[in-house]
Amino acid sequence: MKLFGRFTFEQISNFLRRPLEVVVLRYLLMFMILSPTAMYLVWLVSPKQQLNIVLVDKSVPEENRIEHAAINWVFTHERIVNERNEFYQKKLDYYGFFPRPGGDYVVKDFSPFDSLHLDSLAAVSDLLYLADTYGVFAHNYGVEQSKPNHLLYGGLNWSDLALIQAMRAKDKLIIGEFSLFAAPTSRSVRDSLEAILGLEWQGWVGRYFISLDSTANEALPGWVVKLYQEEHGPVWPFRDSGVILVKGSEIVILEYGTHLNLEVPFIETQTVYAAQYDLPGSVNYPFWFDIVTSPHAENQIVSIFHLPVNERGDSLLALHRIPKIFPAVLRAGPGEHPFYYFAGDFSDNPVPEFAAYLKGVSWFQSFFYHRNQRDDRSQFFWTYYRPLLRSILETEIQRTKR
Repeated sequence: MKLFGRFTFEQISNFLRRPLEVVVLRYLLMFMILSPTAMYLVWLVSPKQQLNIVLVDKSVPEENRIEHAAINWVFTHERIVNERNEFYQKKLDYYGFFPRPGGDYVVKDFSPFDSLHLDSLAAVSDLLYLADTYGVFAHNYGVEQSKPNHLLYGGLNWSDLALIQAMRAKDKLIIGEFSLFAAPTSRSVRDSLEAILGLEWQGWVGRYFISLDSTANEALPGWVVKLYQEEHGPVWPFRDSGVILVKGSEIVILEYGTHLNLEVPFIETQTVYAAQYDLPGSVNYPFWFDIVTSPHAENQIVSIFHLPVNERGDSLLALHRIPKIFPAVLRAGPGEHPFYYFAGDFSDNPVPEFAAYLKGVSWFQSFFYHRNQRDDRSQFFWTYYRPLLRSILETEIQRTKR
């Protein structure tokens, strides 16, 4: 006997007797296969957006180009293309240090450019993104640690500065990140850049480490321990997580429990800017940062860093004249030449490249990070950096169309 159209009692009974987990797994598998395919197809037919971008990264010791990986991820996901209507390639479309197999390398920068060439480049470009200028040292590029270390390439130079000035003269957008002011950039170039942007670098750089135990955490640089021991004696007393702050030969260690109420530094954003850039009010930031101030009254602070110190930590910071709250993202005010400064190593992030080709992947972003893993930088990328850069690029695309 037929019921419900073409289904019989026997067919319905057999369906109901199937184990529920088999049914669920079958449909879950179909969803896992079809959803990414559909997301990719939607991404594929989405319109491209042209933006001529000059990307600078002088800190590329490895083939993965992780120092600007997050930038290219956003370019790809937002389908931003160059003047040839081609997507930006992470391994090719930048200026700086290009590693080669066998320990060889190539440098591509603006040093050969004269003023006319730089002016022409600025004229056809919409955005200059200075991702990392720290450079590459011999020990970062395969040279044995026992051998002398030396700089292979790095630092902001006068040619870079000339391009910055050419871009500003044409009212083009400039984005700079952490390490822009630090060595190996010379003092004279740094002073000029500070004057141009209306910023002052305080000389301090810092980073959170999930463990300060020098015998257990390989990510803790040996020079940090050595610098502390040169100043305080041979004992390294730290074992918990914490934040290291360095200025030349001066070092400050903030340990969780001893100096910090919370383990990880965090970034706070005012409500008006959180709405404008689609940012969270607060997000942990577990990587490198530097401390800058903005004496230029027209510059605006979008977000701030907060070092969550207790009374003992606050006293230690005061002793070294280190603020516990300082800018994380600054931008030019209305009517000024457009620029942003990110006071952290924001674009250095191990993001999954395949996800850039999936439209709407941000709906599933919680699958890409561990909420309780304190040193996981992925959460910062998905909840803060991605929406921030996307919003800036969208605004710039609209501005270039006027």
